[in-house]
Amino acid sequence: MVTARRQGIGCHGSRAAEPGTGPRPRTRPTLISVILPVFNGAAHIDAQLAALAAQDYADRWELLIVDNGCTDDSIAIARRWTDRLPQLIIIDARAHKSINHARTAGVAAADGDFLAFCDADDVVSPQWLSSLSEAAPDADLVGGRVEVEALNDLEQRAWQPSAPLTGLNSGYGFLPYVSGGNCGMWADVAHEVGWDQSFGFGASDIEFAWRAQLSGFRAVFEPRAVIRLRYRKRMLAMARQYFRYGVSEPHLFREFRGLGMPRRDVREALQTWAWLLRYVSHTLRGRDARGYWLRVAASNTGRVCGSLRWRVLYL
Repeated sequence: MVTARRQGIGCHGSRAAEPGTGPRPRTRPTLISVILPVFNGAAHIDAQLAALAAQDYADRWELLIVDNGCTDDSIAIARRWTDRLPQLIIIDARAHKSINHARTAGVAAADGDFLAFCDADDVVSPQWLSSLSEAAPDADLVGGRVEVEALNDLEQRAWQPSAPLTGLNSGYGFLPYVSGGNCGMWADVAHEVGWDQSFGFGASDIEFAWRAQLSGFRAVFEPRAVIRLRYRKRMLAMARQYFRYGVSEPHLFREFRGLGMPRRDVREALQTWAWLLRYVSHTLRGRDARGYWLRVAASNTGRVCGSLRWRVLYL
């Protein structure tokens, strides 16, 4: 288990780092509330619910499925699992289609003293809940590990290659963070920090985890808490996802630049655009090369659009 806590960082009057009481003594959870936001997840939610029903965790837990405006059969499918998941509760969060609105609704309805978050299109490992519970006494937030081979073919993995995760997520030259699709936290942390609903998609979990750590809470990595991550199967869907990720990054920078988040190197951004122009012909050489090029182009275009939207330079 790897612990991350930034020492000696103050609030500096920024909304991004509201004062908190910081870490407090912990034991084992008495009740875990699993919060599963869902928006049109009918294609995959059965697999996730089957994985949750197969957890080896022997203590008390409940499952809150948060309807974030589904127009497909997601909720009807979920209701079929009430015999195998008797503590399954449907939460209405249809008023605003936003992942953080769904998470906020789930937190408000949860009875657990410890909260676990996962996504409808992924698949948790059998030890997921027990591993989060075992890490909980030494943490305020717990981030788990992702596995990308089980649910994705070689083509999808070629579009977005990734190294094995051996610690908390990083990559912005600032604090590490937990993924909103594979994390746990004590309920008092979720209530105290709160999910910023101005982050509708992308960077929402980064923003939350950074504010939690800036308030003094401890984030740890638990490698046994594994989820099988499902990539987008269609190339354009993957590109839209990375475009939206890119749009969110200047927003993140605007909120945290005064606290130490560095600006992305403009020279690096220009080199990336030069690479995109130079290798545009690779989009004709096969789907692997085309998907990889498209992902890079989408995220960088998103950063340009996000810089304009949030009136800050982060390319």
